[in-house]
Amino acid sequence: MKNAFFLFAFLLAATCSYAQRGDRYNTTKLSLGPALGFATSNPLSDLPGNKGWGIGAGGIIQAEHFFQENFSGVAQAGIICFAGRSSGATTKNKAYTTIPLRVGANGYIGNFHLGAQVGVGINSRNSESVTAFAYSPQIGYNFSRNNVPLDFSVSYDGYAGNGGFSDFLLRLSLIF
Repeated sequence: MKNAFFLFAFLLAATCSYAQRGDRYNTTKLSLGPALGFATSNPLSDLPGNKGWGIGAGGIIQAEHFFQENFSGVAQAGIICFAGRSSGATTKNKAYTTIPLRVGANGYIGNFHLGAQVGVGINSRNSESVTAFAYSPQIGYNFSRNNVPLDFSVSYDGYAGNGGFSDFLLRLSLIF
């Protein structure tokens, strides 16, 4: 309990001291970059010999507007393509493509952010397309490399409903 109180006090002090900077309030930033996904579910697991999907690659664009110094709203769109894994010559999984369209919010403590997004995912496999409810809790860090502003985030992307699918996604974005 004592440690939790000190952690809370430290986080509150860090947030309050960072909030005095005033360099993000009422600004809108755009970020664009590659994404690498790792499939964590297999909607076709009932098919004999089906091994699901492996690693996915794609890109994401995000708009972020800061309503307060440490709170922002986000809108995100992208495309991620996952390679199918086969179990032999007779069973071949086709690629699985998802197009996430989501909105949400981020809360900042210094350069770290924690957020969540909801929306829809247009998921396509074997030339069939379904729309599913999409959700994505995430954690990230804004930093600068050679005076270039970057954001690295990790998210769990879930698509519920018909064509349910989930993955862990790593994203590195250039911030404009």
